[in-house]
Amino acid sequence: MNESHWRLFTSSIADLNSHANKIREEIRRAGPNQSSILPKSIVRLHTEAARSPPTSTSLQTDEGKAILSRIQTAITALRAICETKINSYPFSSVPLEYLHLHTQAWILAALLHIYLARDDVNVGNNSSYPEHVANFPYDAIIFDIDTALIVGGGSIPLQLRGIVNEFLQALYAAEEQDLNKSAGTTSTDQTFISSIKKFHYFCAPEYKQLIEHTYDPSVYNKIPILVSPTISSFDAYMEKILQKCTSLQPVHLTGLAVTWPAFEKWNSPAYLLSVTNNGRRVVPIEIGKSYVSDSWTQGFRKFGSVLLDWLQWDSEPEPAGPTTYLAQHDLLLQVDPLRADILMPDLIHSATFAQKENITTKRTMVNAWVGPSGTISPLHTDPHDNILVQVVGYKYVRLYSPTIPKKEMCPRGIENQVGIGVDMGNTSAVELERGCFGPIFGDADVIDLAASVSDVQDKCSGKETNDFDGDKFARLRERMQVKKKYREGYEEFGWDGGFVDCILAPGDGLFIPAGWWHYVKSLSPSFTVSFWF
Repeated sequence: MNESHWRLFTSSIADLNSHANKIREEIRRAGPNQSSILPKSIVRLHTEAARSPPTSTSLQTDEGKAILSRIQTAITALRAICETKINSYPFSSVPLEYLHLHTQAWILAALLHIYLARDDVNVGNNSSYPEHVANFPYDAIIFDIDTALIVGGGSIPLQLRGIVNEFLQALYAAEEQDLNKSAGTTSTDQTFISSIKKFHYFCAPEYKQLIEHTYDPSVYNKIPILVSPTISSFDAYMEKILQKCTSLQPVHLTGLAVTWPAFEKWNSPAYLLSVTNNGRRVVPIEIGKSYVSDSWTQGFRKFGSVLLDWLQWDSEPEPAGPTTYLAQHDLLLQVDPLRADILMPDLIHSATFAQKENITTKRTMVNAWVGPSGTISPLHTDPHDNILVQVVGYKYVRLYSPTIPKKEMCPRGIENQVGIGVDMGNTSAVELERGCFGPIFGDADVIDLAASVSDVQDKCSGKETNDFDGDKFARLRERMQVKKKYREGYEEFGWDGGFVDCILAPGDGLFIPAGWWHYVKSLSPSFTVSFWF
């Protein structure tokens, strides 16, 4: 590799180290002090962890090695202490001091990777350039930072979050420079990125026709629609509703988000790669059909890895393996560029909600939901008003009023999870897809029920038709019998009425009042944002 490439690589490392020093300085400035609730021993550990490592030239000295060893030991100890403390509280009750300390310890661990990589480059030579690039610890750095951001969440000070986001952007620029210099080679990273970029859409345009011809005709209790809503039109609509009803009602808000930058950007796998450091950003995911499934579990994975899974899942006629779903996660807080792509819905500030208790002090909670077709949020309630915005793809939503007696909704009770009793009373035991019939609930292969019945009538009357499909009818009859048997286990549940439903298209929103039971299913690859307020 020529000398100019080597200079560019070492320059990238130096730039990252400069960003790392800024972060370390902010952590020192905003770290714990003697008046905090933390013991002095932990404050001293923090001071040691946040100190600047020795220079590469002094690393070879006994003093330099001792300093580096103390920094590594302090970071490891801080992480262990914080994890023990965090796990000993309900998460909402964890003292902020330990959340801040956890965030800082994991970020400092990431910065140490930068220092060690810089030192490795300084003692290297031009001929080892490809090896240094291939071994640069992008994954380890990003894993540590994302662990800090995911656990710290909204507790992370804005100043520190801003500096860390600048660092991540510099890290992405350095990686892009490395990939561009090694163009023509077939590294694992380049192969992975190319595998994703060959998909032009997260949700292909063909889904529109599928929704219109297959799914939409089966929606027959449609939620009222408000086209391109404004604050004034929403308030006027709700005022009329409240003259007839005693509480707020759901409304389908078409065209709510068509002006968002996300409306165009988030359907591009290449763009989603670019804002997640070539897919290296780590995110929490759910594994399994829904959170009430016996096999359901959770984990952390690289965003690019699950994105490729989703794209391939949707391109295969019979996908193998469990569904993976990024659900109810503040992805837009974690991945800063995505936040700039959305707008907070004005409707949240409408007069309709002005009388809500503490409306001016309550924080709007923003969560993302990303995954392939077929993901399910089982029938449940939330304690907040919600504006659900469909940015990419299509989702089916069914809602039941909170005025329905709770026992008829068959709520789950206290359930044992890892030896702990968890109240699941906000979730119904009824699995709609097991008792409801139609294409939305997995019956697309026997969708034309009317035609099938007509075929049977013709057969019984002696009329022969070329269209009769005996195998199709057998599958239909078997499926209907299985679903009928499942319904018998929940006779009190109103299977065929008492609900309203809709299909959300890209750019649509849905207002879901607090307390309404709702079931959500993705009919395509989908990117959704919810606003709880």
